[in-house]
Amino acid sequence: MGCGCGQKRRTTVYVLSFEDGSGRASSEHATRTDADVANARAGGGGTVRPVQR
Repeated sequence: MGCGCGQKRRTTVYVLSFEDGSGRASSEHATRTDADVANARAGGGGTVRPVQR
């Protein structure tokens, strides 16, 4: 293992997606809480998953 010098810093974003065929668009959020709030505002039923960027 190296010192990690020069490596890109990875950021986690939370993707809210709807796989129920409703046509609602996916969106990215900085925190899990933001994604949960957006899901509730959209009527629920979405899936929140963390993604490394």
